[in-house]
Amino acid sequence: MSLEKHTMTTSLLDKPFFSFFLHILFLLHIFSFSSFFALAEHTSSPTSPFGNNNTEAEALLRWKASLDNQSQSLLSSRVGISPCINWIGITCDNSGSVTILSLADFGLRGTLYDFNFSAFRNLLGLDLPNNSLFGTIPHEIEKLKNLSFLGLCRNQLSGSIPSSIGKLRNLSLLYLYRNQLSSFIPQEIGFLESLKKLDSSNNILTGEIPYSIRKLKKLSFLGLYRNQLSGAIHSFIGNMTMLTKLFLGHNNLSGCVPSEIGQLISLVDLRLHENKFHGPLPSEMNNLTHLKYLSLGINEFMGQLPLDLCHGGVLEDFTVNHNYFSGSISKA
Repeated sequence: MSLEKHTMTTSLLDKPFFSFFLHILFLLHIFSFSSFFALAEHTSSPTSPFGNNNTEAEALLRWKASLDNQSQSLLSSRVGISPCINWIGITCDNSGSVTILSLADFGLRGTLYDFNFSAFRNLLGLDLPNNSLFGTIPHEIEKLKNLSFLGLCRNQLSGSIPSSIGKLRNLSLLYLYRNQLSSFIPQEIGFLESLKKLDSSNNILTGEIPYSIRKLKKLSFLGLYRNQLSGAIHSFIGNMTMLTKLFLGHNNLSGCVPSEIGQLISLVDLRLHENKFHGPLPSEMNNLTHLKYLSLGINEFMGQLPLDLCHGGVLEDFTVNHNYFSGSISKA
């Protein structure tokens, strides 16, 4: 470089504006390289074909892949990256997020272990009845914070009802009947204060009816029919005044029917048959003026049936066989 050119360059560098201009060019240069490497890292990531975020579509496809081959063929419509377009059993909201997954009577065989519950923040309904799902109900089901309806009935699910189910505070309907669920009903069930219908009939549940169930004051249907429950019906049953159907038949329940059952003035159907109940029925049962169906057979009840109940003209069907009742039980 000539002395003249060197002098010119030096003089330009001494100018404040020119130095600022060079600084800006340097920053743009650095930014362009940083952006390039960030983009390369993002697009070359092998973790997910849908990007770094754990999307609903990816979660559904992964669960599909965990099912047996026949089940996967039944879900052949699930291709692409948008579950809201022609994916059978899927309902979405306006934002394109899955709100209902309903695959009733599909004959699906597999487990829920590979179902990524945390991917479905807006899911309101999970309805998978009458399939061949087996294994346990994962504790991760608690991630479905907005769930209102859970239908897992008529499958082959086993193990206990997870205590984490108590975190589904928006749950309104819970159907677990006709599975192979065992062990105790968790006390955490009492946290589901929005629950209106609970049916866990036809399982292998043991232990007592949990005391916490008294908190379910919105419950209209309680189905614990055909299990191996033991213990008594406690007085807290009187708190559940919205009950219209109470199914406790085919268990090992014992003791006397508490007088508080007379507080269930909305009760239409009461089934206590095939247990070990004894003693007289409380006279407070006369308060059940809406009762149409009463099943008391195969117990050790004795004494008189409440006369108003039997002759009030509302009761349509009742069974009292294999007890020790006295007096007339014919309808008027």
